[in-house]
Amino acid sequence: MKCIFTILAVIVGSTLYGQTTILDENFDLPTFPSNFSIIDNDGNTVAQDVQEYTSAWILKEDPMDASNGTVSSTSYFSPVDRADRWLITPQITLSSFGNYLSWSGLSHDPSFPDSYKVMISVTGNTIADFTDTITVVSNEAPIWTSHTELLDDYAGEDVYIAFVNTTFNGFKLYLDSINVRVEDPLSVKTEEINLSVYPNPMMDVINLSTGNAIIQKVEIFNSFGQLVLNEEVVDSKTKHSVIVSNLYSGIYFISVETSEGVVRKKMVK
Repeated sequence: MKCIFTILAVIVGSTLYGQTTILDENFDLPTFPSNFSIIDNDGNTVAQDVQEYTSAWILKEDPMDASNGTVSSTSYFSPVDRADRWLITPQITLSSFGNYLSWSGLSHDPSFPDSYKVMISVTGNTIADFTDTITVVSNEAPIWTSHTELLDDYAGEDVYIAFVNTTFNGFKLYLDSINVRVEDPLSVKTEEINLSVYPNPMMDVINLSTGNAIIQKVEIFNSFGQLVLNEEVVDSKTKHSVIVSNLYSGIYFISVETSEGVVRKKMVK
């Protein structure tokens, strides 16, 4: 057996610091948001352990916070196969600039992580309409992870956005806080933070290096998504060492908050 490891609100004219939110879905309603559509394009039979998945995507409580609602999809099938399960937003009209999509994702079981792609259509909301991929998320972490993508290549267009579970033999994928904002004067940093963590596998001490980004905080999560280390870094530097001698053997996810953003790495001890 595998380990068992928020109301649609289309807000027009409400601004914050010059930006306007046009889609803000947190999946906290007792019924599935009517303006979203779902497509089961794999037709697979879900495994016995995930019989609650009667549709390609369902509303499901947050595995880390039962008071929070999410939308979820499974890729655990009998027989084993690949998921092709689509969650599609209502039509959204983008502005002439500052168009951003953001959301959070989580894999339930780190031993069977889920992967997905985010696609966009300017013609309709059938599968054939989605020809452009915004991003691919490979092996989503077992902790809530925030994502942001710039949509200005489609400025002024009426668009649909699709989240597609594409996992082969995974378990449960959760999404939350799907948000589209326009006329945002801020920019997304596209420069990747060059985080180096060594040694890996971990010994009693690990060393972090980020190039030019100042390390501000280090968090380590175990394979169940539990926080096992939280360390503030107060002496503004790009290199830092962390004592991990008290951690047991296993898989860990290290999250490093820097002056340029947050970057994460998978580690083994």
